[in-house]
Amino acid sequence: MPNFRRYYIPDAIVFITGVTRKRQHFLRAESDVNLLFETLRNVQLIHPFRLLAYVLLPDHFHWLMRVVSESGNFSEVMQSIKRNFTLNYKHAHHINTTLNIWQPRFWDHVIRNEHDLEKHFDYVHWNPVKHGYVRYPEDWPHSTYAHWLKLGYYGPEWGRGEEPSGIAIMDFE
Repeated sequence: MPNFRRYYIPDAIVFITGVTRKRQHFLRAESDVNLLFETLRNVQLIHPFRLLAYVLLPDHFHWLMRVVSESGNFSEVMQSIKRNFTLNYKHAHHINTTLNIWQPRFWDHVIRNEHDLEKHFDYVHWNPVKHGYVRYPEDWPHSTYAHWLKLGYYGPEWGRGEEPSGIAIMDFE
């Protein structure tokens, strides 16, 4: 088994990718997306964190999060989210047998500087276009793109045409 090393830095922003088991579309139905958001809110009460940006797709998610604790332990947050969403999903769908919704582990990357943050913001918000779900980032409902567009972080033409520069070599799927 590989020896994974995670770096927990208090107040750091961390890019996280979580993938469903065998890329099954557990997050396709609107009710299941709402269930994930409800789970996130409940986990935040126990393990405070803040999502700066996110995108939820049917078989995976990307987000930029900041853990609000001295430990900066985002693994505790992720373990709680994955476990509690699975329990909530089973309850909502009346499943009484074992169910593995998530692939083991998750991908993380501690954001190092402003340029790194910008690239990851763009990667998160371009992802539904990359996967062919929509033509423009603002057309995907489960993303913070519209929020950041409204605040002026993105211009009205961002995401029109080619893939944004700087993210072509990034692949966190």
